[in-house]
Amino acid sequence: MKDKITYIVTIVIAILTAVFTILKEQVWDGFVYFVFSLLMILGLFWGGWLIYKYFTDYKSEMAEKYKIFKAEKINKLRITSDIYMASEEAYKKEFKRKLLKEKFIKWFMICFCFAIGVAFLVAIIFY
Repeated sequence: MKDKITYIVTIVIAILTAVFTILKEQVWDGFVYFVFSLLMILGLFWGGWLIYKYFTDYKSEMAEKYKIFKAEKINKLRITSDIYMASEEAYKKEFKRKLLKEKFIKWFMICFCFAIGVAFLVAIIFY
């Protein structure tokens, strides 16, 4: 249910943005501020939502991915789980290095959303 909220908010803001854009063209130029405000809210909302998801679901995702990584390593190297457990620290380091790119991408998306929000805030100020 929580994930559906993001889509509902995004769709509502997109529809309102379209309506205010049409109104800006036909009725009053001041509606452009509503468009900028809604797009700023959308960027900040998604940035906040991605941070929320990162801190709530990230650990459980990593636990699942580590289980898959462990199974792949055991199958690929054709070793027993006891041998794997003996050198588990080295495998955990390898797993963390593998996830560094994924963490970077997640934080880049968060920063991008906030950058969009700030860009529309600047657009509101200087329009």
